[in-house]
Amino acid sequence: MSRVIASTYEIREKIGSGGGGIVYLGYHLRLNKKVVLKEDKRKITTKPELLRREVDTLKNISHTYIPQVYDFIEENGYTYTVMDYIEGESFDKLLERGERFSQAQIIEWACQLLEALSYLHHCPPHGILHADIKPSNIMLTPQNDIRLIDFNIALALGEEGAVAVGRSFGYASPEHYGSDVLLGGQTASLWGSLRNDADKTELMKPEEYPCGEEETEAMTDQPELGAGKETERLTELLTGQEMPAAAVIRENIERSAGFDGKKGRLLDVRSDIYSLGATLYHFFSGKKPAREAMKVEPLPDTQISPAVIAIIKKAMAPEPEERFQTAEEMLYAFEHLHQEDSRTKKYKKTVKTTTICLVALFLVGTVAAMTGLKQMEREQKAYALAETAENVLQKGDMSGALGYALEALQESDMLLGNANVPQAESVLADALHIYDLSDGFRNNGMIELPAAPQCIAISPEGETISAIHDGVLSVAKLSNMEIQREFPAERSALSQVEYLDEDTIVFAGKTGLAACDIKTGETIWTAEKTTAVSVSADKNMVAAVYKDEGHARVYRAADGTLLQQLDFQGKKQTVTRNDLFANPKDSLLALNKDGSVLAVSFEDGSLWLYALAEGMEDVELFDGTSGFTHYEGGFFGDYFAFSASGSENNVFAVIDTANVVQTGGFESESPFSVQADETGIYVQTENLLVKLHPVTGEQTPMVTTAESIHHFSVCGGTSIIATNNGYSFFDRQAELITHIDTEKGEKILRMADGVAVAGSMDKTGMRVFSLETRADSRRFSYEPSYPHDEARISSDGKTAMLFSYRGFRIYDLNGECLVEREFSDADEVYDQQYRRDENGSYLKVIYDDGRILRYSALDGKLLEESKGEKPDLSLYEEFFTDSLRIESPLHGTPAAYDKKSGKLIKYLEKDDYLTYVTQLDSGILTEYVTADGERYGLLLNERCETLARLPGLCDVLEDKLIFDYHKGELRGTRIYHKDELEKLAQEQLERRGR
Repeated sequence: MSRVIASTYEIREKIGSGGGGIVYLGYHLRLNKKVVLKEDKRKITTKPELLRREVDTLKNISHTYIPQVYDFIEENGYTYTVMDYIEGESFDKLLERGERFSQAQIIEWACQLLEALSYLHHCPPHGILHADIKPSNIMLTPQNDIRLIDFNIALALGEEGAVAVGRSFGYASPEHYGSDVLLGGQTASLWGSLRNDADKTELMKPEEYPCGEEETEAMTDQPELGAGKETERLTELLTGQEMPAAAVIRENIERSAGFDGKKGRLLDVRSDIYSLGATLYHFFSGKKPAREAMKVEPLPDTQISPAVIAIIKKAMAPEPEERFQTAEEMLYAFEHLHQEDSRTKKYKKTVKTTTICLVALFLVGTVAAMTGLKQMEREQKAYALAETAENVLQKGDMSGALGYALEALQESDMLLGNANVPQAESVLADALHIYDLSDGFRNNGMIELPAAPQCIAISPEGETISAIHDGVLSVAKLSNMEIQREFPAERSALSQVEYLDEDTIVFAGKTGLAACDIKTGETIWTAEKTTAVSVSADKNMVAAVYKDEGHARVYRAADGTLLQQLDFQGKKQTVTRNDLFANPKDSLLALNKDGSVLAVSFEDGSLWLYALAEGMEDVELFDGTSGFTHYEGGFFGDYFAFSASGSENNVFAVIDTANVVQTGGFESESPFSVQADETGIYVQTENLLVKLHPVTGEQTPMVTTAESIHHFSVCGGTSIIATNNGYSFFDRQAELITHIDTEKGEKILRMADGVAVAGSMDKTGMRVFSLETRADSRRFSYEPSYPHDEARISSDGKTAMLFSYRGFRIYDLNGECLVEREFSDADEVYDQQYRRDENGSYLKVIYDDGRILRYSALDGKLLEESKGEKPDLSLYEEFFTDSLRIESPLHGTPAAYDKKSGKLIKYLEKDDYLTYVTQLDSGILTEYVTADGERYGLLLNERCETLARLPGLCDVLEDKLIFDYHKGELRGTRIYHKDELEKLAQEQLERRGR
């Protein structure tokens, strides 16, 4: 199956269907991204305004745990809703496979779902009900987060509630069933008396209702049909005629069931609470709850906390008044579980009673019991905080990670024996970059916005960043990650912002184009309404276009004076039908350096260069028959570089605007991305990024990677790229500087000198990366081109030896190479071991035939040659510390055992080869090499729990750690203890104003 909708979305395959429509996997042809298209089963000839109203409501939703709805399309008699494609799997499939989840994991997902519901229930004016919460409508992403999907029957709440239009049996609240089934018996008894009067006509039993396991049943195809008419139809069905008593019976049913005679059974936020409770019931029990609330079997308290059971039970109470009244109330219950656990309450009550009755006799015992309980609570809280810190750190929130880790360690400090939480200590070390001494970009924190950014700009010197989101422009200071200013903006995803200088921005304001001073917050000037904005490189002129209007305006940047209005002669730029959240960025609007030329692309596929200065003429580069639907590019001096993409072709070209000639270009099956500014022309396709000379066409490699590049940005010779595996930074020699793992690189990248920002139109957080240099940690210098596997420092710290199976070099403290030696019979070298003992520092070289050679680490002289037994080719090794024996097989997982008892303490890193183990004053240090030859270390406590990860570790000398990044330097730092890490973390938070 492959067809194109609205010339934009290619339908590739059917991935599901439900009560309201068919779901397809689609592909946005211009954005090169997967999307989901939902084809509504209802033909638009019925009531398209109802469908559009549904989608218009959902388009305003923007939340981390809810996919974004982008577009609403009418084509060939059907409607299509376009939304985010969510990687992952729905929970109904997981449950069908018999997968079970831990209580802690379900609670985490529950909190995420409740955050999403809280957001929905407070959407203006009166909130939105999901109205169909169930396992099949909840996705689990590869990052172990949830997404609440399929708003097929989502309802806008009125002041009193909303009318039920569908239900999923087992998950729907009692009020979803209306007059059919209510509270497992109340309505049945009323209909029972009617049935006797109607010559024993039988009603359907609940289990006989036609319903699938997960598909939502639509309650009626006529939303205007009220509950009174529904009851009337049932009465006629049962009796064949309208009885005198029927009206009275109907009135009693509707009154007892809470019906509105005009609208039908009303739902409210408590209906979603019930459905969520039923879904969590399924998560915990592994089975779908009974259809009728009164028949739901209790959850077993042998495997689930009584406090958790109490929450689920309350959420699924048959009467709405007995449930949690809001999502926030239920979220609070989950977040304060330890306070409500019946076992904790019972224990506290026992302790209190014992204290009162036996205070004199059992004082010591009582204190011990209370202390034990407090110890248990603190330990649980400490580990929970540490886990939260680690999760927050992975998402890029450095300040949040430091805060949670400090709180975890503070809790652990109050435990008996001052027991530590190693996970929290490890988070501090990672967040502070204590043991990463390489020069490179660091994940410096997260800027949280009220809504996902639609446009991002960074100041020339990287002091601030500006982002437009949901009708607001926020300016954040990168030094503390705090929002400094907010300005009202045009509420459109097309709205743009640019910097005139470090303190002045020009953007699409709420009332029109505006220039504002960031420091004072004052508006310098305003002009006509606009969305697209372009600033000349000399910062003297501003060009602006409002959505798809047929003209552009050019202003003087200093005071906003209108210089020209350029008529497009009936043409207009590409604008999506829903520009509130969707912006495919297909249109090009760019001023050259002095504002004498304006490049504009149009919806019909044409591309023009407009002359804004006298003595020049307009140039049409492509006409309306080009077939191109996407343009991007800019100016480098007099050269205009651009790319154009269509369904059949992709091109890149460079135009000399002074002489109006093309100087170069390419064609490809893959699209090109272009960045052109006063630093040069940069072109990317697939996994390559190059800098292009506009005349000679010479290509200077900037990035070559094995993965496809989704987005990039270049500044000062440094490049940042986003791929499926995160972000990578490269220097001007195309050498990798830093790689930062994330679930997926974001879609908007901006760079300034020494700082980069990444954002996405579906996430509220923007990651900030800062360049850090650690030259002060240099211990030795060496020739970076010299190939070596390991580097070690002599006992006296005066020489460094770099060695491999081929030979070695020795350097002194001044970076001078003292000696270089190549091994004879290098292919027969079995192993090398650098030793520091009573005989000094030396390199021990072992050959396959049993020969052993020892070389001095001071001058490289051969100290001794001997003959021993042939080495064991299994490469099995054992290491010993004061209390541990550690096994390290070549093929297998290293394991640590108690030296005295032989009891297994812990398995170590399973995927990498353990090379060294070093005894420390407290704990041990283990060193590993990966299958790719990369080396790292782990700092462990006495229980072999990780306190810090040490990438690039090459040696340890007393309490000094030495790192080699193969960049021409050996760098070193000491081992930091917990108290020092806490102090550094606190100082960092204070600097950030937290």
